[in-house]
Amino acid sequence: MAYSMGSKDVRRMRRILLELLDRSEADACVVCDQAGHVLAEEGLESQDPHLMSALGAGVFAATRELAGLLGENEFSSVVHQGTRRSILICAVDEQSLLLVIFGTSANLGLVKLYASPAAAAMRSVLDRVRARSEEETAPPGHTFVLRQGAPLFGAGK
Repeated sequence: MAYSMGSKDVRRMRRILLELLDRSEADACVVCDQAGHVLAEEGLESQDPHLMSALGAGVFAATRELAGLLGENEFSSVVHQGTRRSILICAVDEQSLLLVIFGTSANLGLVKLYASPAAAAMRSVLDRVRARSEEETAPPGHTFVLRQGAPLFGAGK
């Protein structure tokens, strides 16, 4: 299902991300879906947010599989620490992820501390978007349904 986000939703998401950056002293953050599509981002001047999201989603998918192998339902977050830059990837909900990129000046504990309430606030925004999208229905006669095995565009009538 496709969801429709309005400018108010985007402003709320940006405000959450900016607050996270300010409090955690992180450099950048991205919210994406499980497929790696960017929903919102702040602070990524030199990196491609789409590439970062796609790779982060892939890492998190692999982490979920590892959790299953270890008998866990899932791991809620994964951290990759480098000598200059690190990334925290955490679940916002079943369909969304939060990626937080930070340097050596930021403390991992501080990033984790503020990422959790930011993820909860983001989940609230996304839940409202989903609920609103489910309430909106297409006008009668404007739905597109393709029956399995039916020819496309009237071919083979």
